[in-house]
Amino acid sequence: MTNKELVAELSDQLGWTQVRVSEVLAQTVEQLNSNLAINATITIPNFGTFQTRKRAERISVNPQTQQRFLVPPKISVNFKPASVLKEKFK
Repeated sequence: MTNKELVAELSDQLGWTQVRVSEVLAQTVEQLNSNLAINATITIPNFGTFQTRKRAERISVNPQTQQRFLVPPKISVNFKPASVLKEKFK
């Protein structure tokens, strides 16, 4: 489902204009991004939890040249689905 399709679907279900739905979705994503940027955990009931995790630095090897190099640490976003959501896909 594309963003355009999601906006149209929500617009029909909520009786809102597509512009209003698009603005609400944009604000929601912006809020998620800003909270994740400060390492906050975001839990949406019956959907799941978003959280940031720091991945440690590690040494990797280029398979073609066998040259070793250091991969720097990085922060990634993880999503853990709620049990209700998991059950829907069994």
